[in-house]
Amino acid sequence: MAPLPLAADSPTATAADLRRDAFHGVLYMLGAALGFSLMSLLVKVASATFPTMQIVFLRSAFMAALTYAVLRHDGVPATGNDRRTLALRGAVGATALSLFYLGIGRLPLGDAVTIQYTAPVWTALTAALLIGERLRGRVLAGAALSMLGVMLVARPSFLFGAGVALDGWGAAAVATAAVLSGLAYTFVRKLRATDRPMTIIFYLSWIGAVGSLPFALTGAWVWPTGWEWPLLLAIGLATHAGQVGLTKGMARLEAGTAASIGYLQVVLAFAWGALFLGDAVDGWSLAGAALVVSSVLLVVRRAKAR
Repeated sequence: MAPLPLAADSPTATAADLRRDAFHGVLYMLGAALGFSLMSLLVKVASATFPTMQIVFLRSAFMAALTYAVLRHDGVPATGNDRRTLALRGAVGATALSLFYLGIGRLPLGDAVTIQYTAPVWTALTAALLIGERLRGRVLAGAALSMLGVMLVARPSFLFGAGVALDGWGAAAVATAAVLSGLAYTFVRKLRATDRPMTIIFYLSWIGAVGSLPFALTGAWVWPTGWEWPLLLAIGLATHAGQVGLTKGMARLEAGTAASIGYLQVVLAFAWGALFLGDAVDGWSLAGAALVVSSVLLVVRRAKAR
């Protein structure tokens, strides 16, 4: 079954159709930011008890089962159409998420999220190289403003000092995850022409489950008890929500535009830290949050004008 057509794919699409598609894309990306910010918080909590690859496996297995059930219900073949790109996106995306989870366990949450959210830079570059998207000035300005805001919100110790040295392996893991995430977002953009969002997520999930299982079994497996079961389930649900929003948003927006909106995740992660982890709220953080929100509004304005 062919993917559902978007307004941008129709030769008879009106300006209103294009604006509606872009607006829906913005909403999906905002939902992705919410889902991924909750995922980061929950993974940080779970990392105190469970090995990283066990979290990755359980999350991926849950998402694979859920997306497969949705595909069966909709009568869509799980194998997809552009299998090569689906497999590449799945392998790259699963590796990126695994490395990010590893980094969250080894770094302060703000530092990890800051490094990860250099991904839009890599998205814009890889989209220009691989699928011919043009680097637009407004998107680049929004990305630069976002990066500045992210730095003020997270205040990474490798730039601001604070007497805390970053774990080298953790920083390398998240930096690699950021590059791979940018590439994965570009694959999602390419797949909009051939495959449905749930098919893309299914490949990410089953490849992540298969790839992480050997590492999970050879490590120190920890059986969940009591409240740890709903914690792990919530990680799967938050990740699934983020992936659905990301995949559908990327199908409706240019890669650089969509990825730049994702910077809002940092503001949300800052809010969760203040509410649930006792993180202090200060002027630097508020100034950074204002810059990130401003950059999102800038990118949204560009998207609605497409």
